[in-house]
Amino acid sequence: MSKNKKADEEINPNKVLRMFLPIVGAIFIAVSSILYILYKSWSNKLYFEKWKDYEDCGV
Repeated sequence: MSKNKKADEEINPNKVLRMFLPIVGAIFIAVSSILYILYKSWSNKLYFEKWKDYEDCGV
């Protein structure tokens, strides 16, 4: 029994990779989503500022 327990407690690269890969993936998705939302809001702000002067023209 003690040999099995010791083997389970050992840290190997595959176990670490399988443990941290989903966490890193979730963080990447969250950060990229936030950056996309910020980019789109900044882009929309610039677009509406550009065309703000033409609202009264009827174009």
